[in-house]
Amino acid sequence: MVTFAARALAGLIAVVLIARHGGPHPLGVFQFGLTLSQIFGFAVGLGMPNLITREVARDPDRSRDWIGMGVFVALSAGTVVTAALALGMQLSGRPHELVVAVSLAAVALGFDTVGRLEFAAFEGWERMWLEAGATCLQEACFIAGTIAMLLTGHGAAGVLAAYVLSRMIGALTGWIIASFHLGGPVAPKPPLAFLRATLRRTVPFALDDALSLTYIRIDVVLLGFIKGADAVGLYQAATNLVLYLNVLARVLNTALYPRMSKAWPSPARLGRWRDLSLRLLGLISVPAMLGSLLLAHQIFRFLYTSKFDAAVRTYQVLALVIAIRMLGHTLGTSITAANHQTQRTIVVGIAAFANTALNLYFIPRWSYLGAAITTAITETGVFVAYVILARRFINRSKLLEAVALPALACVPMVAVVLALRNDVNLLVTIAAGACAYAVGLAAVAAVLVPAGARRHPRAALRALIARASG
Repeated sequence: MVTFAARALAGLIAVVLIARHGGPHPLGVFQFGLTLSQIFGFAVGLGMPNLITREVARDPDRSRDWIGMGVFVALSAGTVVTAALALGMQLSGRPHELVVAVSLAAVALGFDTVGRLEFAAFEGWERMWLEAGATCLQEACFIAGTIAMLLTGHGAAGVLAAYVLSRMIGALTGWIIASFHLGGPVAPKPPLAFLRATLRRTVPFALDDALSLTYIRIDVVLLGFIKGADAVGLYQAATNLVLYLNVLARVLNTALYPRMSKAWPSPARLGRWRDLSLRLLGLISVPAMLGSLLLAHQIFRFLYTSKFDAAVRTYQVLALVIAIRMLGHTLGTSITAANHQTQRTIVVGIAAFANTALNLYFIPRWSYLGAAITTAITETGVFVAYVILARRFINRSKLLEAVALPALACVPMVAVVLALRNDVNLLVTIAAGACAYAVGLAAVAAVLVPAGARRHPRAALRALIARASG
């Protein structure tokens, strides 16, 4: 949870700082470089983080071999990917600032992957606090470096240089912790036979990573090549606000996934954990979606200034998928817990292909708004597919109830926000809307929970949650 939050918060702070300091163009350069390099993350990590966590948990005595091999592969593959991306950008005739941005981001990718592989071993040891500490240090260095680079006028390239340095610090910190834990330095020199056998086992993980990254990130890359850095900056100003909300779903489902997995092969037990997650995320995602739609203009002015007003409509389109994305994460997690990850990968693969094709059609016509429309279409398609798969392999979910109840509770919130949004400070409006939502939620709960629990808030809350998961 701390790791997810630290990465998300640092990323959002960096985006806002760059946007407020320089506007859409430098933000677009920064985001294009990061996104293009991250699409090739599968070629650097080769799907090993999940494998390392699993194998280290099963046999801690092999930790040195797994970490050493991971560092060796990440550094070697990272060097190759960095050289290939830098050369490819140079030959493509892109502006020099984009070539520099992609090259720096690719260097950072190698060190970031090293750190993630080391952190994967910490998870296998069930020492999550080691990962959390190293990640917080890494992200604090990134934010400090971002501020320093912007204040000294180094722009997007300077921020990416700070990003590289922060990833080197994270990788070095992870290596020091691992070496101390194992009683001596971990050398990145694995036996070749061990490496070959391992790479064969990581192919499915790498394939899943490649499809997922293509599905999530290809819109930014195509937008950058077709429309340029300014369009990327405007689009990412909207996209980041939506994407980072999904961290909440990841945190919750990461905690629930072991329980979902343990519940299988009982559809009823797994279904209860899935429905609990749907209800909890519904309580968050539905008001977040409606609030974002109603306050889009005010949010953009508050975070980014008037330089990004052109992207408000794009943000409103993307806000429509906030609940779809968060609830879809729960359904996808439950499908994986039921040992049907192959079907989930097929859905993601189809979505990646469809997303690419639709972006090639919409972006030349409507630029970043077209990319947002494509995202809304493909996210909806994936969500529908997950609903069908979850019902087929597990049982029918309580999705409708998970959405309908908070939607009813949002009625007073919507009224309050509409009354205040044009005349009152954004933060005050959000606070008033949240209070109105709480009142609406209490009213809905009063109707649904047993009469005996209505005078006791804790009992009422337990009854409401039990209704969704039982």
